[in-house]
Amino acid sequence: MNKHFTRRQFLSRCQSLALGSSSALAALTSLRLAHAQTPPAEDYKALVCVFLFGGNDAFNMVVPRSTSAYADYSATRQGLAVAQNNLIAVNSSQANGVDYGLHPALTDIGNLYGQEKLAVVGNVGALVEPTSKAAYQSKSAELPPQLFSHNDQQNFMQSLQSTQRRNGWAGRAADALASMNSNTRLSMNISLSGSNLWQSAGSVIPYAVNPQGLQNIRNLDRALAPEDNANTRELARVRVLENILAIPQEHILTSAYAASLTKAWDLSDEVGVALENIADIQTPYPEDNRLASGLKMTANLMAARQTLGASRQTFFIGVGDFDTHGDQVRRHDLLMAQLNAALKAFYDTTVELGIADKVTTFTLSDFGRTLTSNGDGTDHGWGSHQLIMGDAISGGNIYGTMPDLAIGSNDDMGEGRIIPTTAADQYSATLANWFGLPAGSFGDVFPNLGNFDTKDLGFMKS
Repeated sequence: MNKHFTRRQFLSRCQSLALGSSSALAALTSLRLAHAQTPPAEDYKALVCVFLFGGNDAFNMVVPRSTSAYADYSATRQGLAVAQNNLIAVNSSQANGVDYGLHPALTDIGNLYGQEKLAVVGNVGALVEPTSKAAYQSKSAELPPQLFSHNDQQNFMQSLQSTQRRNGWAGRAADALASMNSNTRLSMNISLSGSNLWQSAGSVIPYAVNPQGLQNIRNLDRALAPEDNANTRELARVRVLENILAIPQEHILTSAYAASLTKAWDLSDEVGVALENIADIQTPYPEDNRLASGLKMTANLMAARQTLGASRQTFFIGVGDFDTHGDQVRRHDLLMAQLNAALKAFYDTTVELGIADKVTTFTLSDFGRTLTSNGDGTDHGWGSHQLIMGDAISGGNIYGTMPDLAIGSNDDMGEGRIIPTTAADQYSATLANWFGLPAGSFGDVFPNLGNFDTKDLGFMKS
């Protein structure tokens, strides 16, 4: 064993494998309820993180419409530029006086923006401290590790840690808020995309669910009726596995794995029956849309929140293909259309469930992309715009400071890479403040927040 692989890491890895991997998940989900839950008082809030893996080109998602600013954008982006007359106009109170528009595929998102159910947070990125172009060039600013690297920047955006990246800010927040949920068996943090850093922490291990639905353990269904002779062999196999898992184990590894597998099997009973007993969602969802599938299962789990004893939940849904080095115009148009349809369906479902003011959905991504083209796409950038959605936000506005998109501007660190003006810590802390994170926990959950004057960006209603 690797000498740096600690006992805690091993225990976490065991439960993650039992709950989070696709193969173990397919083998462990959809049984029956073991213990009924008394519905808690309806003090419910959920954060839904939509992670756009690969680095979303947000400079084509939110585009300046004003004549001069659009001219700078168009000259920089050249063949990648979205036509000015195709942009969906949105209002904002940006101090730069520039008017903005959304990508033409974001029609539903534009409508939600106009209804003040959605907002934009401008130029968010990985920052340890405020960083100017001069500070970057003189190397006087402390920077996140390995800028422009997918893995490193995905880790930073989820963990907000420069060095010890063993847990994420949603995991640390869940540690602080663990007493909010009456069901101590089910994690506050649920992933629709397997293992992730954002939801992991010291005592919190994410519970992973397959977006396509829960599946029985093949040939090991504990819910079968004993009186049915056709089930005799399967029930025998169930009893054998139960007995094996109940055998006391002397070795720490086998003991930990048996405990984790048993917990996963028992917990899947609760989740499976809770989902069986909810009403079918009536909101239509787009087909062949990976993000929509994950969001629909998220909505189902939210519908079961009272049976599951949940007052606070986080959900993580990742969707890929945003690394648009090539064929960007076609690919990004499709990605924006998928994002638009999925977010619209999910918002409508929160309205159907009566929890639109209790669910806040937000995007994250590795980084933005270069303003300049590589000939057929863009390369890895830094700052990027993000979307936030729900009735709890003060929508219909752009928060933060939008950058100057002219090549060589004070926001361009070089090669068309835009320096963030809003830190991921500020963005995340604003969400956590609404979620109910205790004031005394912010320093631990958001390690860089103290380096920034503005701790709350103001996009959440009080």
